[in-house]
This record gives sequence, structure tokens and C-alpha cells, in this order.
Amino acid sequence: MPPITPGTPLHSLAEVFRNSLGEVLSQTLASPWSVELKAEEDVAPDESTPLYFGIATSGSLQGNAAFKLLLTDARSLGQKLLKEPADASSELNSEHKQAIEGLLRKVTEQTAAALKAGYGEVGLQLSSIDAPSWPGVTVVLMASAGPAGTLSVQIRFSNELVAALPVPAETPNPPVEVPLVVDSNLDLLLGVDLNLTLRFGQRTLTLREILDLSSGSVIELDRRVQEPADLLLGDKLIARGEVVIVDSNYGLRITEVCDAQHHAEKGALSAAQ
Repeated sequence: MPPITPGTPLHSLAEVFRNSLGEVLSQTLASPWSVELKAEEDVAPDESTPLYFGIATSGSLQGNAAFKLLLTDARSLGQKLLKEPADASSELNSEHKQAIEGLLRKVTEQTAAALKAGYGEVGLQLSSIDAPSWPGVTVVLMASAGPAGTLSVQIRFSNELVAALPVPAETPNPPVEVPLVVDSNLDLLLGVDLNLTLRFGQRTLTLREILDLSSGSVIELDRRVQEPADLLLGDKLIARGEVVIVDSNYGLRITEVCDAQHHAEKGALSAAQ
């Protein structure tokens, strides 16, 4: 399981890094790469000296962060970037390190651009560093590309950064208050059970694409992680909000009540009358 709780500001930040790493790897290596959040203990230990890159934050983010690559992952990534044959016995040279730094710089640039919508102006500056001494939380980004293999990139967020993380502004509009319509016939409907559906996103597939689905297939939805989820009553959108965890269950913190709810209430009242 990921070492951070879904729905928290830290999880939202890590998800943006995860998405950026997957996109940059896919573009740079010209093959589809998928990236998952993993716990630090899921990574096999490596006795060699890791490779570190610091991330200096500015703007709405304050604190330290750092990328960490174990030698086996750094060597594998460097060889892929330089289009060299895989060789576990070769050394990690300066050209490999420069290629890795260039790729991670693209990741930080893309992450900063993606964070702007939810956090405002964000600056992320990458540089080569020694092992960080500050305490923090480590998130593992496990990247895989089928026959191309797997590799992991660890990100350490300082406690200072985690404590100062703002809640992303997922919607610029404040919550809308819908006035309650009082009617004598409304009491007849208050005990009726209604099924609500939480929608993270949607995607249109052809029949062939549906038939090709199997265990392990990934369907990309039309919504980014930082965007709010929809709350549906039947097929009507009634609210949007932020996904949270409540007693180990998924929940929704309402941030916007849609006009559809008001229309649905009016329609229900007319039918009752």
C-alpha cells in the first residue's frame, strides 16, 4: 500500500509526480510506461551508493524534496536513455547521470506546470546533491513497461514541506447553498431510499476495445487526479467534491452543489403534487 493516505494533500502532490514521470518516460523512451505508488519497503535493498537529486521549492510550496535512485535502477535508466544494451556489470558513468538528470528535470518542470491549477505559482528547481539529512516521508514511484522491464524512483518529501502543503484549489467557485423548498407533500418523499454514484471519470470505448479487456488492463479516464469527482443521482449530476478516506472507506467532501440538484428537487415535488 502507498505510505500516504489517498485524499490528503501529500497524496495529491505525489500523484502529480507519478503522472509526470509516466508521461516523460513514455515520451522520452518512445514506449508506454505506467507508474504506480508503492511503499518504501516494497523496494529491494541495495548496498551500493544511491544517486540523489534535490528539488528546491518556491512559490506556494515551501520545504525540501529529493529524488533517490538505487544503483541498479540508475544504471538501467541511464542505459535506456543512452540506448545502450542492458549490462548489469557496467559502471554508472557521468553520461548516464547527466541523462538521468535531464529526464528528472523534465519531470519537475511538467509537475510544476500541472500543480499551477491547484496550488498557484509553483517553482521546482532540480540539482545533484548528496544524501539529504533532513527527516521526511518517502514515496516510491514504480515504473514498468512490459518487456522493457521495471525501475523505481523514490521521492522524499521533508516534514517541513508536508506540514506546509496547502489544500489544492480544485474548483475556483465556493460551495453553492441551495435553499430548501418546504412543502407539505415533501414529507411523503423523505423516507425514500436513493442510490448515489461517485464518478471519478468516464471513457468511451469501442466494442472491440471492450472485448480486448483482460485482468491487468488499464483504462485511462478523462479526468486528472487533482480534478473533483462527480456525485450522481441516477444519471443526474448533483454535486462535485474531493475524495477522502473515512474510517477506511472512501468518502466525498462536497465542494460544489450543482444546479441539477435544484431541478431534480423541483421535479420530484411536482410529481408528488
